[in-house]
Amino acid sequence: MGQQKTNGLARLVRRFGRKDDGATAVEFALVAFPFFALLLVIFESAIVMFTDISLQNGVTAASRLIRTGQVQTKGLSATAFKKVICDNVASYIDCSKIRLDVTKSSTAVITGIDQQTVDDKKTPERWQTSGPSDWVLVQARYDWKLFIPELSMLSNYTNGDEKMYRMTAGALFRNEPYGG
Repeated sequence: MGQQKTNGLARLVRRFGRKDDGATAVEFALVAFPFFALLLVIFESAIVMFTDISLQNGVTAASRLIRTGQVQTKGLSATAFKKVICDNVASYIDCSKIRLDVTKSSTAVITGIDQQTVDDKKTPERWQTSGPSDWVLVQARYDWKLFIPELSMLSNYTNGDEKMYRMTAGALFRNEPYGG
């Protein structure tokens, strides 16, 4: 009787070893988490890069107005200038979080510049209107809240407990000698 139970158990184990009905499901379960985690990181990296490029394009387009003297001759304020930037960035960017710093100089050396990428405190926004042939530095900063901070290696800034990615965009140029 004991021999018969052992043979039955051995047969059951052999039959179980030959079955592969659930192998695909088990294999997928083993690779699913790393696959989806990698997919999320790729998507977030792409969104961050697109947002960064969009911010730079907005700053470049708006800076052209300073360079050609349109901002100065029309008397545009910092708020109106920021609106021009916002009109040229992706629609999902929260424009109220863009920090603006416009600095002028009569030479190519611009002093007193806050380092936008490492500044932890909330720096005051600066708006210095410039004249013909002045050197101008336009900097914009935007803090992007990461969707998956636990997986992301993109974080370069921490705001309290939140991991963020700080984007900066800038333009350094010399104004054209416009008539104003």
